[in-house]
Amino acid sequence: MAPSFFFEPPSDEEPELSYHEEDEEDEEEEEPEQPPHKQRKIRLEQEQEEEKAEAAAAEEDSGGDGEEEDGDEDEEEDEDEEERVKPSKTKKQSPWDFAAFSESVAEEHARRRTTSIDDKISRARQQLAVPINNASDDEASDASDEEEYRHDDDDDEATNVDEPKSFFASSEGTSFHANSFIELNLSRPLLRACEALGYVKPTPIQAACIPLALSGRDICGSAITGSGKTAAFALPTLERLLFRPKRVQAIRVLILTPTRELAVQVHSMIEKLAQFTDIRCCLIVGGLSSKVQQAALRTMPDIVVATPGRMIDHLRNSMSVDLDDLAVMILDEADRLLELGFSAEIQELVRLCPKKRQTMLFSATMTEEVDELIKLSLSKPLRLSADPSTKRPATLTEEVIRIRRMREGNDEAVLLALCTKTFTSKVIVFSGTKQAAHRLKILFGLAGLKAAELHGNLTQAQRLDALEQFRKQEVDFLIATDVAARGLDIVGVQTVINFACPRDLTSYVHRVGRTARAGRKGYAVTFVTDNDRSLLKSIAKRVGSKLKSRIVAEQSITKWGQIIEQMEDQVAEVLQEEREEMAIRKAEMEVTKAENMIEHKEEIFSRPKKTWFMTEKQKKLLEKATKATAEKENGSGKGMISAQQAEDLKMKAKRKREHERNLPRKLRRKLQAAREMLEDEEDEVKPIRGSGKDKKEKAGLSLVDLGYRRAKAVKAVKRAKDSGKFVEKKAPNKSKRPSQRNQSRTEEMKDLFQTDMSDRKQLNKGSSSGLRKKAKSSFKSKSRYKRR
Repeated sequence: MAPSFFFEPPSDEEPELSYHEEDEEDEEEEEPEQPPHKQRKIRLEQEQEEEKAEAAAAEEDSGGDGEEEDGDEDEEEDEDEEERVKPSKTKKQSPWDFAAFSESVAEEHARRRTTSIDDKISRARQQLAVPINNASDDEASDASDEEEYRHDDDDDEATNVDEPKSFFASSEGTSFHANSFIELNLSRPLLRACEALGYVKPTPIQAACIPLALSGRDICGSAITGSGKTAAFALPTLERLLFRPKRVQAIRVLILTPTRELAVQVHSMIEKLAQFTDIRCCLIVGGLSSKVQQAALRTMPDIVVATPGRMIDHLRNSMSVDLDDLAVMILDEADRLLELGFSAEIQELVRLCPKKRQTMLFSATMTEEVDELIKLSLSKPLRLSADPSTKRPATLTEEVIRIRRMREGNDEAVLLALCTKTFTSKVIVFSGTKQAAHRLKILFGLAGLKAAELHGNLTQAQRLDALEQFRKQEVDFLIATDVAARGLDIVGVQTVINFACPRDLTSYVHRVGRTARAGRKGYAVTFVTDNDRSLLKSIAKRVGSKLKSRIVAEQSITKWGQIIEQMEDQVAEVLQEEREEMAIRKAEMEVTKAENMIEHKEEIFSRPKKTWFMTEKQKKLLEKATKATAEKENGSGKGMISAQQAEDLKMKAKRKREHERNLPRKLRRKLQAAREMLEDEEDEVKPIRGSGKDKKEKAGLSLVDLGYRRAKAVKAVKRAKDSGKFVEKKAPNKSKRPSQRNQSRTEEMKDLFQTDMSDRKQLNKGSSSGLRKKAKSSFKSKSRYKRR
């Protein structure tokens, strides 16, 4: 159902727009298909007339023949200008505009009094004993042999199609084909924007989604990477906003993305599509100024593009910010937003939004779990799938480089050999961790390769600057984590190298989807260890691809292995310098914080305390649930764990043992006793083989209780001998001890404590000091057993 503020416009009238009256007059006089080109032509004609007037004033001796010749030349010039204008039709505007969102990296380093990583690398590069020459005679040879990663015909792609039929509405009659955007009933300003961006023909997902979204239907759309999903939900949203009630300002559209970079890209795209309208868009992401965002939200923009965490922060802690009038909610990369890392935040945002709204979900790998979709309050959504979710582009060439078990330490040398000879530009390298990505950045810099890094340890200005440098081809390589794996549309990416093998099918599809977009050619190269082969086989089986093996020259690997060994000292120096700068920076921040607390104490304490929809305890429980779910998914087979993950688990166990070794003796004994009790409880659950009373009693007795009782018996014998009593008199009590198994632990400790006190009173009556010392030590040992 369409929201209340939308209404059907009259068919004969156009919406009121905010562009200038001159543009409206031009559009009335000229055909709407090519207004930008004709405007440029008019400006060129005016400039030519001015030049002719100046030339006529300067040349007094010119005659009529000369004027005719000038006219002929002018006609030729007009033809040349028309020819020059025609190629400009293919010239597209770029939707990227990252420089406007934050300060430059140089300004940031100047403010923080730090130096960039490139400056550190250049200084370290000068200290290298042997200069590195990238040019080598060794070539990386390609083997065209196809390995056994092949698609089997018995693979079922549509396994859960029948189950969600009752939830999804029927999409019969939906057309995935349109010859132009005019057929989709878009307004003139949006058609002008599409022409400026170079959009000629709608893609299948755009042709299917735009008409249905204009009617206010809930949509779950999936299409191959690079198929224009952003424009598929942006164009119908902008079209409907053209007919909004302009007197009432409100936030009407909320677009959520999992990463900051993707939010910036979506915001830039919407700004370009809305450049000929009066629709305002706002960007709300982490890493940027919170006060600036608060001021922007108070102006009630029509569209808000945000990440979930920062949006909830503003809704709870910023004044005059709400979503009461929200009409459209869009989740880009919805399958990532519905995972456990974001699910709680998405549910909170859904709770704060009106129930009567339009909800649209888009992703290249749309989730099939209906339970997660029901939580979003979807009303009979339409499932629009332009192609299978695991389909790969036809122009993508997928290759594998096998890293043998004994040579897993040479993966960096293989990567440098590959990047210096075969794939030398427009390459994205996906690393598994932030530390590995940073190390690769240093190695590439020392090797003389222009590279940028993108991961979570960078500031927002550095992250956006890395993307801008790679887009402008100022650097040839972008070394990134999975932050850059989703949604980023960087034109011209030729190669994607998976330096760390992806752990699931979704990650693989999104990573390789950064290349071979919109019909272009691309390569995807994956480094595979022996532990990753089974995982890659399952991925290749589901994707339906035939992976080829690539062999890198042995001489080149050996050469780069030696060079990396020489660079280890410089890498360590750069990392040490960064650690020192970080320590200084933290100290300065603490000093500044203390000064602000002293100077502005009253103002700081007068501010309302920020709140969150979850307590710290709930956060920890959610993190545990997330880890448990991830372990269940990865714990189906031990072969699915990579060598790096196995090494991390070993190091974690080692650190845990070292931590326990440094604990006090009392805590160590408590931990050991707790472990033994847990082991005994697990043994009790298992069926006990054989029969007999002794086995049953031993099964119900823990090792701690057994050791305690034996030590108690020995102490009782020694105490009897020291007090001069006969052992035979104590024997009946000893025999009675095992029969009192039903006695509780508290009662036993009370009896023991009373016995020790009575023995001490008897010893105090005697005159032997040695007996007193023994009794005192005996009482201490009993108290030790008392506090387990």
